[in-house]
Amino acid sequence: MIQSILKIRFKQIFRATKGIGLIRYIFLISLLGFLAFVLFKQTAVLPNSFVATGIYLIIILLIQINRTDKRFLKFHFNNFKLILLIEYLLLLIPLFICLIYYLLWTLVILVIALTLLIVYIDFKHRQKSLNTFIQRLIPSSSFEWKSGVRKTLFLIIAFWIIGLFTSFFIVSVPIVLFVLGLFPLSFYDKGEPIHMILSFEMGTNKFLFHKIKMQLALYTILSIPLIIAFLIFHLDKWYIPIIEFIVLSTSHIYIILTKYAFYQSNSKSGGAMAFSLIGAMGIIMPVFIPLIWLLSIRFYFKSRKNLNFYLNDYN
Repeated sequence: MIQSILKIRFKQIFRATKGIGLIRYIFLISLLGFLAFVLFKQTAVLPNSFVATGIYLIIILLIQINRTDKRFLKFHFNNFKLILLIEYLLLLIPLFICLIYYLLWTLVILVIALTLLIVYIDFKHRQKSLNTFIQRLIPSSSFEWKSGVRKTLFLIIAFWIIGLFTSFFIVSVPIVLFVLGLFPLSFYDKGEPIHMILSFEMGTNKFLFHKIKMQLALYTILSIPLIIAFLIFHLDKWYIPIIEFIVLSTSHIYIILTKYAFYQSNSKSGGAMAFSLIGAMGIIMPVFIPLIWLLSIRFYFKSRKNLNFYLNDYN
C-alpha cells in the first residue's frame, strides 16, 4: 500500500515538472543542485548545521500544515501517519546524507524524532471552522491571509508570543521574524477564482498595488511589536531586524507578482511554484535578493499583461 502511494507521488511530481517547460525545469534542477551544495557546506560546521537542520524541519512542518490530502489519507488508510512519515523522511534524505557524512549522529536522531512529532500535527481540521477576533480584523480583500491564518493561527500566535517574551535573547526575534515571514509564502500558492479578482473592480496596476499594500500592512502589524521589543534590549543591533524585515517584505512582494504573472483561475501554476522557490531562497540566502528584485520587475509587467485580459474594462 505504501509503495503504491509513493508511486502516485512520483507520478504527481513528474506531471508537475512536465508542465513547467524545459527551460524552467533546467532552472529548477540547477537551483536544487545549488541548494544541495549550500546544504552540504553549511552542515560542515557548527552552529550552521543546526540552522540548516532547523530551516529544513520548518519547511517540513509547513508542508504538513498546508497539505490538503491528510483527510483523504486518514479515511482510506489505517497507517496514514506512517505514509506521512515515510514521505517526509524521503524529503529529508539530502539532509541525512550531509549529517551522516559529517558524523552528526545526534542531529540525525533529533531530526527523526522531530519528524515523528510533525506527523502528529494537524491544525487544519481543528481550525477550519474558527472565526476568531484576529481573523475578523483581517480585511476581506486579503482573503489569502484569512485562509492562511485559519490554518496556521495557533502556530503564528505561539511563535509571536515566544518571540516577544524572549526578545532579551539576541537571536530570538530574528528567528521568529524569519519563521513568521515564511507563512505568507504559502498564502499565495493558488490562484483565486476569476470572479474574486473582478469583484475588486480595479484596474490592473491598482489591483496589484492593493495586493502588495495589504500584504505589507498585515506583515508590518505582525512584525512591529517584535522589532520594538528587540530594539529595547539590543538597540546597538537595530539593523538586524530592520534588514530582515526588508528582505522578507521583498520576498513577499515577489511571491505576489509571481502568482499573478502565472495566474490560473482557481488552480496552482507550475511556473509560479517553480519561481516561488527563489523567493523562499531569498529569505534563507540573501545572495538571491538581487535576482528577486530583477524578477519582480519582470513579473510585474508580466502580471499586468496577464491580468489585463480580465481587468481591461477597469483600466
